[in-house]
Amino acid sequence: MKVKYLFCIVLVCLISCTKEIEIDTIEFERKIVVNSLFTPGKPFEFRFSYTIQPNQLLPTFTDSIHLWLYENDSQVLDTLFLSDTFVSSYYPRNGCAYSLKVFVQGYDTIFAYDTVPSQVHIKDGSIQLISIDKYQTHTCSTAISFSDPAHVTNYYEMFFDGAQYDYENKITDPVLLNEGDVSYYPETYFFSDKLFDGQNYTLQIKQNLFFNTPAKVILRNISYEYYMYRKYWTRHSYNQVAVDKGIGALIYTGEPQPMYNNIVNGYGVFASYIENAPFTLRKIEN
Repeated sequence: MKVKYLFCIVLVCLISCTKEIEIDTIEFERKIVVNSLFTPGKPFEFRFSYTIQPNQLLPTFTDSIHLWLYENDSQVLDTLFLSDTFVSSYYPRNGCAYSLKVFVQGYDTIFAYDTVPSQVHIKDGSIQLISIDKYQTHTCSTAISFSDPAHVTNYYEMFFDGAQYDYENKITDPVLLNEGDVSYYPETYFFSDKLFDGQNYTLQIKQNLFFNTPAKVILRNISYEYYMYRKYWTRHSYNQVAVDKGIGALIYTGEPQPMYNNIVNGYGVFASYIENAPFTLRKIEN
């Protein structure tokens, strides 16, 4: 009986918290959306769509696209195609700056720009078993060390190969706490060198990993554009109303958040990263 009573209270609260939003559909202007995350080792890939109103279904992309790509101001691509996806045969290169120009009849010409960041390698990495609970979940302490280049702002993304992201009261590293992302449960660790510019730094994380199998970590150097994209996407994803996940999902979601956009005259993201090969952590036996 108490459970039913509590459910009714929650349901009333949800209904009473409903907020109506007036949307001006007359002033809506459809624009082109282009997304491309590029890295050395993979060819440039571009995905296209249109902006739509909330009450519309995603339309099929039907316009012809003229795309130009420049590497350090030299043209490397000039192509016409009729598709919402284009995979080129051209590969980004380390440290190069790339400019994108896209023309679709009836729309403003799109521009975007980003530079492949310099690469930093992991110097050392270790894993030590802390505990095993009754469900055989291994909680391990990991330490990943690298040397940050001085006098330039660097951005990083790190994740464990084959492990799920876990933020359950395990983040004590000052760099990760300073990012302000803990409460949004991001899928990877992304951070800047604001607190350790030009220093050797060891990122320390408690993570659920199987101690008896090789544990691997991947470090990415990411551009500012990529870093901001991850920041905005994490908040946007956290605040989504997941109506297909039950009443709990409706209770714990918040206001919709905007997405990061670095596309001029359109929407989307054009951002780069460079990824190290998986680094096998050395085991520290208790």
